Amino acid sequence: MSYLVVKETNLPEYSATDIEPVIQSLTSSLGIPREVLATERDIKRVWISLKDTLEDVKLEYRHELLARMVVSIRVGLFSSAVNDMWNTAILALRQKVKSFGYSEAASFLKRDIDEKVLNQMRDKELIDICVSLGFLDDDAYFFVNHCRELRNNFSSAHPSNSMLDGVELDYFMHQCIKHILGNDVQYEGFPVAEFMKTIKEDSLNQQSIEYYAEKIKKANDLQKSSILKLLFVNYVDEDSDEFVRTNCLAIATSTWAEYDNAAIVELLGLYSDYMLKDKVKKRQYAERFFEKVGALEELPKDKLYSIVARALKDLEETHHDLNNFYNERPFAERLSESFDKKVPNSLLKQYVYVVSLCYVGNGYGTADSAKPYYEKMIRNFSLKEVELLFELVKENNYLHDRLSRHPRCTVQFKNLLKLLEPGAIPLKYKPAYEKVIK
Repeated sequence: MSYLVVKETNLPEYSATDIEPVIQSLTSSLGIPREVLATERDIKRVWISLKDTLEDVKLEYRHELLARMVVSIRVGLFSSAVNDMWNTAILALRQKVKSFGYSEAASFLKRDIDEKVLNQMRDKELIDICVSLGFLDDDAYFFVNHCRELRNNFSSAHPSNSMLDGVELDYFMHQCIKHILGNDVQYEGFPVAEFMKTIKEDSLNQQSIEYYAEKIKKANDLQKSSILKLLFVNYVDEDSDEFVRTNCLAIATSTWAEYDNAAIVELLGLYSDYMLKDKVKKRQYAERFFEKVGALEELPKDKLYSIVARALKDLEETHHDLNNFYNERPFAERLSESFDKKVPNSLLKQYVYVVSLCYVGNGYGTADSAKPYYEKMIRNFSLKEVELLFELVKENNYLHDRLSRHPRCTVQFKNLLKLLEPGAIPLKYKPAYEKVIK
């Protein structure tokens, strides 16, 4: 069907198309009452607002069917007008699915879809598919289905003894245009099958990561939710290769801001299921996933506590090992990148202690490769954390012992205090602070 090259709708005034005598003559000559067509009052009511109504239709959906509808309205064939408007809406929904991509829609919906299947599809099924693909929301689904019922009962498509009046026809056209013909939402289909094959074949390069991230950004929320779930499930799969996990994480991290709350809630539901069924490995991988994408705050508070506590314990134990200068960096990096400003209040003292102890080091030195991460965390110490630091140096612990026994550690502690913002020093510890750094 060809499209009209028309950007504006220039309808003549109602008075310029006075065909009521023609209508009267035709109905009389055929021996049928004038009342089988819309009344002159209803025709005039619809015609007066018709120009504004049609201008809300997106240009790509304006074609011959709308022209037929206009003519039908003017001569009072409202039942034909309903049918033409509805068929225009159905063609628009088909075009949206076609633009989405048949293979992409088939992958997303897990069913076969091509042009033949689409053209043979019943209206209700097409509407349901458009909801699944995100073209229609819940409100649109309600009103479009109502329009479908009106079309089935009050159009020339099916025998009917009734006809919509002017107000009802205006309502019908308004809903079709508002939710379909005036809605220019178009989504690119996401190549799910190709995507899954790619991330399982080999490590993705940066160009591939950016390519898929861009495709995800153009997807709708329903697609995004499914994609995130695929990334998460493959990441936590115990049989996944490490490069697959790296690929999943790279894509998820670069697109995390794109996912809505519903998508994240779905992941949390899977995580809860792993806990309930005691799937330890999957639970651990899931926690690491949330950690790596910077979303630990989404986990239950008790889980966040145990994860941070474990990270602190790992760093402290590594620090006390013989090869600590070589092994501290990844543990310090993890604590700095994943947990800074996310440490539960009940673990703040332990956090300040471990970071300060590792930065001060021992009589032989500090792990140079880990030092930048310690400095970053110390610079971010809050007023409360600085207060805890001054309390810790007075307690019986390794930090106090090293400051008492090793001059090098005392110098390093002075460097630690210089990293703090002067404004973050509690008033009651100002004298002690100034005594050390002078």
